[in-house]
Amino acid sequence: MFKEILKKMAENFSVVYVLVAIIYATVNVLVYDVKVVEAFLASFLFWCVGIQCISGCVLHWYQPTADKIAEGIGWAPGSPFQKEVAAASGAFGILGILSSWIGGDFWTATAIGASFMYFLMGIGHVLDIVKTKNTSIYNAGSVLYTDLLVPVVLIALLILWKMGY
Repeated sequence: MFKEILKKMAENFSVVYVLVAIIYATVNVLVYDVKVVEAFLASFLFWCVGIQCISGCVLHWYQPTADKIAEGIGWAPGSPFQKEVAAASGAFGILGILSSWIGGDFWTATAIGASFMYFLMGIGHVLDIVKTKNTSIYNAGSVLYTDLLVPVVLIALLILWKMGY
């Protein structure tokens, strides 16, 4: 049963990060009296951008996980695009983690850049599904939905935060 839970978590890794971000933000609101929008924006930047992107960087770059992930996306193992995805993920991961220490317009830039990257990745998944019928777990699974919805959440939180909520 434990192996099955771990498998489901791996198949839905992006949802796991969203859930962790929500729990972390909720604790910050309830225990530390952080403003709701600020807590959720900070948490999504750290967990859904920072930690998730650093994880993606490592997993796309190094073997043997790189080939397993490529297959899960529907790519041929050893695709040179894995290194490019790893590099982009790593760059935004660093920004997401630094968001924990640097606020203000750094949050704004990180949220906008990461949202752009995620949303275009989601569009890429949709195009791949339409063109090639690629329904691989990491192409048409929950990552598709989080790639499209996390940017919406980030931008909405950013707007509310900029408005003073």
